[in-house]
Amino acid sequence: KLFFTDYGTVAKVERCDMDGMNRTRIVVSHIEQPTALALDLVSKYVYWVDIYLDLVGVVDYQGHNRHTIAEGRQVRHLYGLTIFENYLYATNLDNFSIMKINRFNGTDTQLLTRLQNAREVHVFHKRIQPTVRSHACEPDLYGMPGGCSHICLLSSSYKTRTCRCRMGFVLGSDGRSCRRPKNELFLFYGKGRPGIIRGMDLNSKVADEYMIPIENLVNPRALDFHAETSYIYFADTTSFLIGRQKIDGTERETILKDDLDNVEGIAVDWIGNNLFWTNDGYRKTINVARLEKASQSRKTLLEGDMTHPRGIVVDPVNGWMYWTDWEEDEIDDSVGRIEKAWMNGHSRQIFVASKMLWPNGLTLDYRSNVLYWCDAYYDHIERIFLNGTDRKVIYSGKELNHPFGLSHHRNSIFWTDYMNGSIFQLDLTTRNVMLLRSERSPVFGLQIYDPHKQQGDNACRVNNGGCSTLCLAVPGGRVCACADNQHLEENSTTCMMNAGEPVSKLCKPGEFQCKNQRCIQDRWRCDGEDDCLDGSDEHSEIC
Repeated sequence: KLFFTDYGTVAKVERCDMDGMNRTRIVVSHIEQPTALALDLVSKYVYWVDIYLDLVGVVDYQGHNRHTIAEGRQVRHLYGLTIFENYLYATNLDNFSIMKINRFNGTDTQLLTRLQNAREVHVFHKRIQPTVRSHACEPDLYGMPGGCSHICLLSSSYKTRTCRCRMGFVLGSDGRSCRRPKNELFLFYGKGRPGIIRGMDLNSKVADEYMIPIENLVNPRALDFHAETSYIYFADTTSFLIGRQKIDGTERETILKDDLDNVEGIAVDWIGNNLFWTNDGYRKTINVARLEKASQSRKTLLEGDMTHPRGIVVDPVNGWMYWTDWEEDEIDDSVGRIEKAWMNGHSRQIFVASKMLWPNGLTLDYRSNVLYWCDAYYDHIERIFLNGTDRKVIYSGKELNHPFGLSHHRNSIFWTDYMNGSIFQLDLTTRNVMLLRSERSPVFGLQIYDPHKQQGDNACRVNNGGCSTLCLAVPGGRVCACADNQHLEENSTTCMMNAGEPVSKLCKPGEFQCKNQRCIQDRWRCDGEDDCLDGSDEHSEIC
């Protein structure tokens, strides 16, 4: 068995099999902040520390025969806990000591020693880990534990086992062998408390983690991916950053940090290798930057005439982008809207504007030319063809409490529910709804990682369309664009720094070409006349 504590909305001590199955709550009342656990393996008892109630409690494996061992000042602020024979041993955060507590007489406590920073505590003795003659995870004739090619987990007893696979692999039909899927396909989603991005394999009957989680986040509200490079892109709204990490857990980095107020939506242009995002700050903007060197190529495409820009999707094959705009006024149900524009920001127009207030997730069915969205005020999911016809509510069932993220894949729609922390799948043919996973709320955006969704060509595919900075698709072609601190030369492809704008870094000899001359000294930069200037001058403005 596996035992663990949880606290927050509902504090509890839980038990499950070692493969994660048969999860059961064994302590749910008179419990506030349970932390450390210790097990009596012989008598099958669970001891725990509640750091809020200042007590040490005990219960049997079935959740019965519960009583308090000690409580009050003598066991105040305990942290670590372990057991050996008749005594519990615990660390105390108040005086950084190790205590000895008689588990049959809680008034019998002793201070053993003081340490500078006592945290975890364990007893090292072979009786703590008794040997078992035979168990289900013993190596077979080929040296594989339990006959499993990757991981063997004991299940309901030491005589039964479950085989699991490492991330990036799926379990074969024999229940033992693991293989890489022919086509990478999985669902990934962001959640808060704690902030993390997780993945789950849609082809597996078991809710295995598919990708290496992206951890140490706060509110990862917006997500997308770039299949060609295996990157997951995310916006951590509270931390005011946009970052990325590969699905194997490598190359984690922040690509944008400055001037990000409240990013609620991001979209990857997989052909032009650009990133689009909405910024719900003071200025209310739609922005774009290159996937590589994003901070040096960011450009504001649209500004103003928006209330709360949220989700965004791009259609680089046809040169359009779509985004949602929230409105907080519940009196007028027509003020929320979906807009569209060319991917360079031109030809902006309202696409959907009636019977809409809090449009959240956006997702495109590229094959059928259909746009889907969910409305968190009306609690339903709608669709419309990209030619503006046949708008329809496709689902408004009880599972929609506050829909947030949305993603289309083949004949299904997937969504997250912000309030109850659930992830659902809707079959568009049968209208059947399946609960895929329950998390602690809130749950934010989700995407289906499917390389087949990122296909097609446009004028930006080869050599960045001949553009020196940004190549942005438009219907029937492409437009070269420059970063906000650059201007486009007369050839309509080359970007140069604006007059008076310092370069992004100091020059090394011969490294930076100003318009009129080449920098030949260390610490030189381009000045407002496009000539080189000594950056060591204390009066010069160096980025």
